[in-house]
Amino acid sequence: MINLRHFKDSDTDLLISYLNNNEVTQYITSAIPNPYTLIDALWWIDAGSKTQYIKAIEHKGTFVGCISATLGDFEYDRSAELGYWIGKEYWGQGIATAAVKMFSEFLFNETELVRLFVSVVNENKASIRVLENNDFVHEGLLKNASYKNGRFFDECILAKIKTI
Repeated sequence: MINLRHFKDSDTDLLISYLNNNEVTQYITSAIPNPYTLIDALWWIDAGSKTQYIKAIEHKGTFVGCISATLGDFEYDRSAELGYWIGKEYWGQGIATAAVKMFSEFLFNETELVRLFVSVVNENKASIRVLENNDFVHEGLLKNASYKNGRFFDECILAKIKTI
């Protein structure tokens, strides 16, 4: 059903299309430029995505989204923050749930990570369901934790601990 792979040049047009959809970007990091241009997409494909912990999500041979893990430093080096997004046309099909499952298993089996966590906007109920379906548990609620587009958001912290 899905495949996690490196980004490739043929992803450019879809990347631009997905990341210029406000419904896709409304709850994800403001580090993603808006509007998202060809120059942004080319930089991402050629440089920004070049780590083993950033993957394109492919569904039935089509690029549909992105998943990544940001590893912690120093005493947090066995922990990583997970992030992901899916193009709107592919919402509600179980793709994000499958990608989180596949990527989490990879991270727990192929690295020394023991904790994955996500800070997700409390209003993003679909993403919270994706995480709960992957056995992430609620650890807390951060009030007014993020600010985007002139608005404060509460953030839920969900985490999954590797069974040792």
